[in-house]
Amino acid sequence: MKNIFSVLTIGLSLILSTGCQKQSLDSNYPKSLETIAPNDIQAIVNEAISQTSIEKKQKGPVQTVDFVDLSRYTGRWYELANFPSFFSKNCSCTTADYAPITEGISVFNNCTLTTTGMFNSINGTAVVVDQQTNAKLNVFFGPVPGDYWIIDLIGFEKDQPYDFSVVSGPNRDSLFLLSRTPQITTFKQKLALFKIFVNLIVQGYDLNTLEFTPQALDCLYP
Repeated sequence: MKNIFSVLTIGLSLILSTGCQKQSLDSNYPKSLETIAPNDIQAIVNEAISQTSIEKKQKGPVQTVDFVDLSRYTGRWYELANFPSFFSKNCSCTTADYAPITEGISVFNNCTLTTTGMFNSINGTAVVVDQQTNAKLNVFFGPVPGDYWIIDLIGFEKDQPYDFSVVSGPNRDSLFLLSRTPQITTFKQKLALFKIFVNLIVQGYDLNTLEFTPQALDCLYP
């Protein structure tokens, strides 16, 4: 993953380490992040857009992370945002549960439909197609695979589960922002999301199309 500090108009030194094994959460950040309310992800997006030089957007291929430790990737994730798609329509309280299997990870996606209040679930399999990095997988919910590229990954503590993941594909037409917690309450989390959004802008993603997944305090999860 590339160092992104040169694309920030205020010269931020926000360095993403190789393979996302360790994140530098230093003091060089927009001070306005400190005043952003818990769970106000849109405000973090707006801050990232305002602080990132448009001229530095990459126009080349989508870049994945250098390496994914699948043992740190499995477990439960909460979806915070996505690019709209037919399978996320009317969904709230969305989760993804991953477990290790021989060829990759098993997938159990669930959400609560806002139209009925009922669970809507699907099972699948994600097969690793890039054995060197584990960052490119094919996900199967039927006979036709879909791209599952891990393009950003943040882990606060080495050898502990990753805290944030961003999943997309080669065409930038899909995007899923995943978190280990359904609520964003700490400054460390806000700063991590700021870094993620800056990186997405640099990679050429249009964050204006991002939709936020409702994760209310009264969500019920399977």
